[in-house]
Amino acid sequence: MHVTGVVQGIGFRPFVYRIARKHGLTGWVLNASDGVTLEVQGTGDRLMHFWEEFLHRRPAGVVYETIEKTAIPPLALEESAFQILPSREGGVRQPTIPPDLATCAECLAELRDPADRRYQYPFINCTHCGPRWSIIEGVPYDRPLTSMKIFAMCRECEREYHDPADRRFHAQPVACPACGPHVELRSASGELLAEREAAIRLAAQAIQDGQILALKGLGGFQLICDAGNEAAVQTLRQRKRRPDKPFALMLTEEMLRQACEEPSEAVWRWLRSPAAPIVLLRRRLPSHSAPDKQSPSDTYSADSVERSREPAVSAVEGFRTEDGACSVAEGVAPGNPYLGVMLPYTPLHHLLMAAVGRPIVCTSGNLTEEPMAIANDEAFQRLGKIADVFLVHNRPIVRPVDDSVMAEGESGDVFLVRRARGFAPRPIRLAAKGPVVLATGGHLKNVVGLALEDQAILSAHVGDLDNLLAWEAHRRAVEDLLRFFQAVPEVVACDLHPDYASTRVAEEFAHRLKAPLFRWQHHVVHFAACLAEWETPRSDPAFDGVLEPQPGSLGIEQRNTRPLPLPLLGVIWDGTGYGIDGTVWGGEFFLYDGRSFQRVAHLRPFPLPGGEVVVREARRSLLGLLAASGMAERELEDPRGLLRNLFTESEARILLRSVMRGVQCPRTSSMGRLFDAVAALLGLGARISFEGQAAMALQFAAEKTYFSSGANIGRGSAGNRAPTVGETPGDASMLNVRPFTRTESMPIVLDWQPVLESLVAGLREGVPHERLALDFHRQLVNAVLTVAEQLNVQGVMFSGGCFHNQLLRRLLASASRARGMTAWFARRVPPGDGGLALGQIWLTRRALRGDLTPGRGGVAENVNKQFSKKN
Repeated sequence: MHVTGVVQGIGFRPFVYRIARKHGLTGWVLNASDGVTLEVQGTGDRLMHFWEEFLHRRPAGVVYETIEKTAIPPLALEESAFQILPSREGGVRQPTIPPDLATCAECLAELRDPADRRYQYPFINCTHCGPRWSIIEGVPYDRPLTSMKIFAMCRECEREYHDPADRRFHAQPVACPACGPHVELRSASGELLAEREAAIRLAAQAIQDGQILALKGLGGFQLICDAGNEAAVQTLRQRKRRPDKPFALMLTEEMLRQACEEPSEAVWRWLRSPAAPIVLLRRRLPSHSAPDKQSPSDTYSADSVERSREPAVSAVEGFRTEDGACSVAEGVAPGNPYLGVMLPYTPLHHLLMAAVGRPIVCTSGNLTEEPMAIANDEAFQRLGKIADVFLVHNRPIVRPVDDSVMAEGESGDVFLVRRARGFAPRPIRLAAKGPVVLATGGHLKNVVGLALEDQAILSAHVGDLDNLLAWEAHRRAVEDLLRFFQAVPEVVACDLHPDYASTRVAEEFAHRLKAPLFRWQHHVVHFAACLAEWETPRSDPAFDGVLEPQPGSLGIEQRNTRPLPLPLLGVIWDGTGYGIDGTVWGGEFFLYDGRSFQRVAHLRPFPLPGGEVVVREARRSLLGLLAASGMAERELEDPRGLLRNLFTESEARILLRSVMRGVQCPRTSSMGRLFDAVAALLGLGARISFEGQAAMALQFAAEKTYFSSGANIGRGSAGNRAPTVGETPGDASMLNVRPFTRTESMPIVLDWQPVLESLVAGLREGVPHERLALDFHRQLVNAVLTVAEQLNVQGVMFSGGCFHNQLLRRLLASASRARGMTAWFARRVPPGDGGLALGQIWLTRRALRGDLTPGRGGVAENVNKQFSKKN
């Protein structure tokens, strides 16, 4: 048999060895260049039992892409037992490196067993779990090429490592208390306070006392505090300079049930999977309401970073409220009905959680907008003014690997918001082989990509490239991928925006490599990323293979044999992207016919007073809309006008003059900025501290009304209930918000002015803000249906940062079904900018094959002109 898929580096050969010996079979198994080859022989009933276990009891994370079986005559083998043979060299092979994996059940049982020699050892691991991508320095994946090379194995670990029947056979990070890494607790100045078990015990005590702990985790440092202690949470916010953006929580399953609404079975599977991602779940509110608290953003100032080192006083006793709900401070996710939760995923986290006994905030170890720290010295330098104590260890981290983030999707499944630990660097299958392509991604939520053969290998989340440290981290991520996979790109791909840091790095590498540079329009790339996802296998080892095998599941990758229906409409909505006409795009509709992309519709452009500053001031987007619609002067002159609470009169006059003169006032068709403007109009966020905050507030307000009507997001119930108002065609007249109007000529222009005017009217008439927010969402859905109907398409793809909005996904999916249309959403890669590298790879490969031709509407002509451009 020859097996391909995710079958190397995760204990697959020992698994085959054990079940073959269990059933008395002879033969062998070995790693081949493109998978695993094995030969087994024995009686029919023994082979049948072997086959059953082979299919249904494979290790977590193993996915069979193909299984080729050939019957051969029985051989007179000299050996009396099954063997693991040396790897077979030869052929072209892209090294299959598994991601870092959460602690498995067997290791967890040993961690808790006082009789086991690894009892309470914070670095216990085996072939089924533990560090991988974060410790590997090169290939082949052997201990001398990992950061574990500095730890010589003791005799007992050596025995396990070389025993094919042992769970730790060839487990490269294998270690024990006698020979492996150990933890230390140090002060912010680096003074040693405690070691080993005492270090964990005192770290837990520090958390309980309200202090901030910097923990060296699997792929980088994390900042930790008591999640139920409002004072500690606010202290962390002030020191980290993160006034509002939600923090992630780490808690046990029991605590999760107390803090959140009961997750669906699909979500539980992901939470418990080897990837162990952060998942966004609706928080379970206590039966009594807590008193209103002052918003953290109201009290935050840069001066507050210079603070007293005195530990905060605990504000919450225990971790449960009177009705049994788990106490989580409001400051963990202010004004947010969702909590980002994860279960402990390393032995160190399990030990710390057991000692603390309550939920903890567990956020990236960095100052806001900086990369995560991974080295001890670096952490003391960069986090010394944030953390009170440091729990560090002496196992080096080779590359940063942040936590992955997922959310419940439109039909009860999940989708990736951030692809990192547990997924990177699992390859994503491409439809065909092609040249080596380096893709540098976008400027925000950056991810770097590399195309090798028929695989796209994406880096872990790099982050926003807004400062020099982040820019350097991006360049290191590029160099790391090229070095590790020994790749020499034949082509480099990047964003069309000339000033993105990722574009500058792409230009640098294209010049160094003397390779052509393809520059791709941002929103076409979003569409392409979704096309890349859905034209490849429906079941992908890079995504579904992370889960534990389901009972009765063959785990064999099912290829998407049905071609996507053409033409396809791509609805690409986000905050910003460089348009080929020099304006800021973001509310785009493209038609893809298999060879070209045509911009067939977009939002009516409006001005952005002050340019990029509008990202943090949603009120400016609103002012731009009011100015473009001729409503600004009236609202400014009216003593009760909408602008009176948002601007001083002098501020508004200055900005309106800039709009009139077109000075520092770019025009945009951005849906993200429209969301911001509506949020500001409804009083949900005039000023914000992180990207997407106002749009999130608008979603949450809409969900208040949506849930009160009995809908249940994220449970797959939409397909079993009658569509509600705004989810089906023809019901726009029943809403408080008027629909977008549209032009009949091409490209279609969706005019937001009727929406804006009816929102203003609704506010004056006293319509609840939550109702208006929901009706706005439903009119967005109706706008998509209208465009699709005008273009006579039956398939629609949705991508871009706006489709992190779970309510919008739900409404669109339900409405599409009601219309008989098929809807596809980004799922296996993030819909936001974390998926751009994949889209850049897909477009570049297509262009090189000659599968893209100039289309109508300007996009394809301008994009294709980049094909022959070289640095």
